[in-house]
Amino acid sequence: MSQPLGLMQDQIIKIVLPRDEHLDEQSARLLTAKLQLPVAGSPVAVLMDVTNVASVSRAARAVFGSLTTVCAWALLGQTPVDRILAHFILGGDFKSGPAGYFTSETEAITWLKEHAYVH
Repeated sequence: MSQPLGLMQDQIIKIVLPRDEHLDEQSARLLTAKLQLPVAGSPVAVLMDVTNVASVSRAARAVFGSLTTVCAWALLGQTPVDRILAHFILGGDFKSGPAGYFTSETEAITWLKEHAYVH
């Protein structure tokens, strides 16, 4: 498995949710612990890969939505099930900024740069 969280470029952080696993509140907190401290003192944009995740609990969704150090979210998936899961996550109360679903990582990064003001 690849690293679950890593700095891609500039202020964009990529989170890869674990494949074929159920994501609960504790798992979400572990994945987002580093997002509590912004990179270089600035909010970050997050590219979250939800491809082939089995499920996400409401409590995990709330963890993602409560982060104030994130200025924009782009969720990435490939299948119709990924889309449904991403829209479930996006249905939470995202306090930190705009969020969208994408099937192309390149398009997601472009969108983040336009909506999160990261370069």
